[in-house]
Amino acid sequence: MKLPFFVKRSFRIIAHRGASAYAPENTMSSFQLALDMGIREIELDTQLSLDREVVICHGLSLDKYGYDGYVEDMNWNELSVLDMGTWFSPFLFHSEKMLRLQDLFSKYGKEFTYHIEIKGKSEKLPNYVCKIINDFNFQENVVITCFSFETLQQVKMLAPYLKLGWLIQSIDDDVLFDAQKLGLFQICPRANLLNTGSLSKAHSVVSEVRAWGINGKREEVFELIDTTISSGCDGTTINWPDWIKHEP
Repeated sequence: MKLPFFVKRSFRIIAHRGASAYAPENTMSSFQLALDMGIREIELDTQLSLDREVVICHGLSLDKYGYDGYVEDMNWNELSVLDMGTWFSPFLFHSEKMLRLQDLFSKYGKEFTYHIEIKGKSEKLPNYVCKIINDFNFQENVVITCFSFETLQQVKMLAPYLKLGWLIQSIDDDVLFDAQKLGLFQICPRANLLNTGSLSKAHSVVSEVRAWGINGKREEVFELIDTTISSGCDGTTINWPDWIKHEP
């Protein structure tokens, strides 16, 4: 199979935590590399620091990055000095720092569509994420995603005008019922659990179906990309965003 895979212009190529196959996830280097690749959509993970700053970090624990403790148990002045790149490459990325959502918005403005996952456990996180989106007037430039349906309900109450995507394992009738009830914009199933029949049903309920979970060995990744495109998905998150390209 040859790279890149070509897709129609409407297909969302979403750099997963930035171009995270090539640079440390959720860092400025990762997001900048995605932009340099011509990607205009990025996925990122948000948590709430102890002093109520919306920070961009995937792991609830800091173990992966070489530190003890949990993001939501620390203040921003503690988090802001952490080296978030050495775990990936000490030579290339030792100077990478954790970002806040507002830092990313200030840097890139409306150059990106931001797929913002509510990752942290703080009940106040949705409030602060919505506030920052409103402060920057980015309502049309974000999609809020979460595995928790209850959290999406909370966001709907706070900001009914925002587009919402529900991260799920697979599409079934219960998922479709809840998605329709809440008026979701996206359903986001795992790439390895896609099938054409369920996508057809989903498209009668939501505007878009976008996949997640494209990972594994090279051959497995190729197969998942091919399945995601051929099944009729409207987009996917991917660590290798340069492996998919829009048709001329």
